[in-house]
Amino acid sequence: MTIDRVTRQNSVLEAIVKAHVETALPVGSKHISRMLDLSSATIRGVMFDLERAGYIKQPHISAGRIPTDLGYRRYVDNILSYAEFVQNDIFSQVRQILSEQKLYEDLIEAASSAISRITNYTGIALLPNNRLYFDGAHRILEQPEFMELDTARDFLRVVEERGELVEILNRDLKQRGTAIHIGRENAFEELSECTIITATYKYKNQVSGNVGVIGPMRMKYEEVVPMVEFFAKMTTDFLEELSV
Repeated sequence: MTIDRVTRQNSVLEAIVKAHVETALPVGSKHISRMLDLSSATIRGVMFDLERAGYIKQPHISAGRIPTDLGYRRYVDNILSYAEFVQNDIFSQVRQILSEQKLYEDLIEAASSAISRITNYTGIALLPNNRLYFDGAHRILEQPEFMELDTARDFLRVVEERGELVEILNRDLKQRGTAIHIGRENAFEELSECTIITATYKYKNQVSGNVGVIGPMRMKYEEVVPMVEFFAKMTTDFLEELSV
């Protein structure tokens, strides 16, 4: 595959991802043609190649295309440019909330709640003793992907039973840093429609746990990943203050 062909595929995939994230609807070649100022025939050819390779799919007959988990992974690894992180009034309020916590467990619980409110997804946080906090399960159920009963039921079962989530976060903890699990990359089938993003935090200069979100695959990764990393850093900073 030539560099030009790869570049064109990446441009079309990026356009499909961005359009689908905004609308939650399948994306047609005419729409992408207008976005990229290329002919519909050219776009159809590129979309055919992307679909054949498993990066996009047609959810039903006579529909446009949507990204698959493989498509989102290609986007995250090779195309995505992260947004500049702006620490606005909302984050000042979050900082204030976290600064008021005097106990380790309360601070982690507050971080889980705050990250849920900011991202509008389900917030999760793991303590060193494998205790899991989560907040905002109802927020993910408001996403179009979870209107189907089976998908919603699977998600709620994993959240309520917690053991599978603890296992995922423990694996991320060993890797350290930021982890992104997209769709079928998640170890459990019930989470195959979800993305889990976590980042580790430290206590007394040792990696102790992680914070993050569960959301649909259709999310603004360029915004959510820096948010998760910011919350992990902020959690570390306030835990260090507690240890003084």
